Amino acid sequence: MFSSVTATLGQLTDPRLRNPIIISIVGSITAILLLGVAVWYVLDWSSIFGGWLDDAAAWVASLIVVILGILFFPGAANAISSLFLDSVCNAVEAKHYPGLGPARPQPFVETLLGSLKFLGITVLINVVLLPVYLLAPGLNLVVFYGANGYLLGREFFEMVALRRLTPAETKALRKRKAGSVFISGVLIAAVMTIPILNFAGPVIATAFMLHRFERLRNDMKK
Repeated sequence: MFSSVTATLGQLTDPRLRNPIIISIVGSITAILLLGVAVWYVLDWSSIFGGWLDDAAAWVASLIVVILGILFFPGAANAISSLFLDSVCNAVEAKHYPGLGPARPQPFVETLLGSLKFLGITVLINVVLLPVYLLAPGLNLVVFYGANGYLLGREFFEMVALRRLTPAETKALRKRKAGSVFISGVLIAAVMTIPILNFAGPVIATAFMLHRFERLRNDMKK
């Protein structure tokens, strides 16, 4: 695990990752701007009571939207990563796994639609868990990183694995190495919640999970 982290961070200055990182930053900022627009509309809508009630409603609305933004970002990161999946994977493979050969072709639209579906599932699950996040201090962090770790681990693993394996082989490997995939997902979820670093989170997550996939796949061969 540690070697995958160091290999990922050590390649972030690779010129081949420059464009993916730019796309990741732009996509992340766009998501934040959309959140800002949502805040503005909510605050504008909430200005209907008058007096201190408007101020209270504005604070509550802002808090809710910010919380939903934090819950939304891990899933959004996966959708952003679909924009540069092959670019990141090709750069990592060229440096660390040059003997792999060409990857299995995956239609971009299919990858993007899958990522958007995952985004919807992630937001839905986190909204369902929102009462736990708000009302159970301490436990909320365990639940948040546990739920999102599972979701992100599974999705990023399948995203990179499907470039090399069939869907059936990908599913079988993920189940055989469920613990490692989950822990990898928790680390990704942690990166997605660190300010500034999460702008490049989609690139980091893709590269990191590719290293984890290759390590787990090689372990199965031994």
